[in-house]
Amino acid sequence: MDITPASFSGTPRSRSRSRTRNSTANSRSTSSNRRPSLGSRRSLSSSSLTKLSVVPTNVDDAVVPSVQATLDNSLPLDFFKQDIWALIKTLKIGKWHKKQLDPKNIQVNRISGALTNSIYKIEYRDGYIKIPSLLLRVYGKNVDEIIDRESELEVLIKLCLKRIGPKLLGIFTNGRFEQFLEGFVTLTKEEIRHEVISQMLGRRMKDLHYKIQLEYKDYKDNVPMCWKLISKWLQIYETDLRQNFLQHGIKDEDIFLTEYEVFKAKVFEYRDWLFTKYERTGFASNFKFCHNDTQYGNLLLHESFNPGDIIVGEGTSTGVKNTSNKRDTSLVVIDFEYGGANFPAFDLVNHFSEWMANYHDPEKSYFLDESRYPTKLEQLNLIKAYIEYDFQYPSSNLKVDSEPDITKVTPAELIEFEIKKIYDECVFWRASVQVYWCIWGLIQNGPFKQKDIVEQLGATSLERGVDGTYTITTGLTSVELNESTIEDEITSADDEFNYIKYSQQKAALAIGDFISHGLFDQSSLSPQCQHLVKTLDSSVFGPLE
Repeated sequence: MDITPASFSGTPRSRSRSRTRNSTANSRSTSSNRRPSLGSRRSLSSSSLTKLSVVPTNVDDAVVPSVQATLDNSLPLDFFKQDIWALIKTLKIGKWHKKQLDPKNIQVNRISGALTNSIYKIEYRDGYIKIPSLLLRVYGKNVDEIIDRESELEVLIKLCLKRIGPKLLGIFTNGRFEQFLEGFVTLTKEEIRHEVISQMLGRRMKDLHYKIQLEYKDYKDNVPMCWKLISKWLQIYETDLRQNFLQHGIKDEDIFLTEYEVFKAKVFEYRDWLFTKYERTGFASNFKFCHNDTQYGNLLLHESFNPGDIIVGEGTSTGVKNTSNKRDTSLVVIDFEYGGANFPAFDLVNHFSEWMANYHDPEKSYFLDESRYPTKLEQLNLIKAYIEYDFQYPSSNLKVDSEPDITKVTPAELIEFEIKKIYDECVFWRASVQVYWCIWGLIQNGPFKQKDIVEQLGATSLERGVDGTYTITTGLTSVELNESTIEDEITSADDEFNYIKYSQQKAALAIGDFISHGLFDQSSLSPQCQHLVKTLDSSVFGPLE
């Protein structure tokens, strides 16, 4: 029951397919569909800038300038540049705003970014003036119910104060400017499998989990963030989206492989099963600050890094390389939109689950290949580095047959116990990851709409920008223009991602784990859905002694 676009009577909103930050190549469409008409170009004026009121955003001791202005990244590039410059001047972005710059020399390069946002590298090129590049993030649509932007900004500023991640330079209504990390390149789907880089990531995640302090509000309701959001998003799907999907030919089985009510019931049955794995007393003590989206597009490695620089020997029993942490700052974790109080096992197994994805696939970017899920040894490689680094005991209050007597066991035995314990936790938490992103994909897709009426050739419209109102001509203008006169659109050329199919893939993985844990009977699925179930290894070390 694979879904094809032909089964839709509407057109999904365009979104970025690639979830990497590597390429800074300009990916503007070459379509001549939507261009500025001659004579409509505007120049900056002091009167237009004074209409924007800047206020400070305060978190702890940090102050970041903020302005109530919306940046429209669907504007033609010429106008988009002018609006970017208007925001830079208004927010007084360091090393930019005091210079006399010509917006024509601002280079705007679309970076293949996260599914949620549009991300751009902003440079100034005139051959004379040298200014550090900026990263511009414009928030995506359909995310108001997914991301708490106020909470996200609080997290970002706290991370800045601890010198984790890029500096936050300025905030506007639907986005922000950040420091561009020069020399850092996004990891690829192959590089995250490198045993040395994987160990580095384990240690970097440990830093996040234990060095970023949570607040009282993160503990008070005793529910980890991922399950708060799953409950919230399921309600949104039921009330705002499900009927729309059904009207456009998307059946429950097309997403969940079964009736929605059955899937939902199993989700909460699984949640209860998962929570009983832990001691109820002190349940919230398991919460740590987690990134919750450790896919390779959110992991940057400095181009100068050489894995051989940190290898200190081969493991004696497992063959796993032993590495030092002296170059760990060469690996940077970015994009904390989904960060919050969670179980560390969720963060770890979320990363393992991302090994199955290839967001650059030209035909099936949504597809999750279960054969690429890390082997037991590959998982232990990362987990071993995670546990050994800044060793914490106990790492959780998972129920076990017997706790080791720390007065009688060796440090190596205690470490081995904790490695096995968190490995088992990753197996238990894996379905939470799949359910989380399954429902996320449905919300991110948003409701389907009837196909828009094709704009008539030469039609004009007025669109409001940061720096004024622009006249837009759709189609070719009535005046003959040569290609050197016209700049392309700033929209991405790879802006299609099938969120419905992605959600189906995640549901298939969740169902597979439900079956493995004895919570679901595969024979209850309709025959046309049974072959879609994705099964991963669910064997564990337990009982632990």
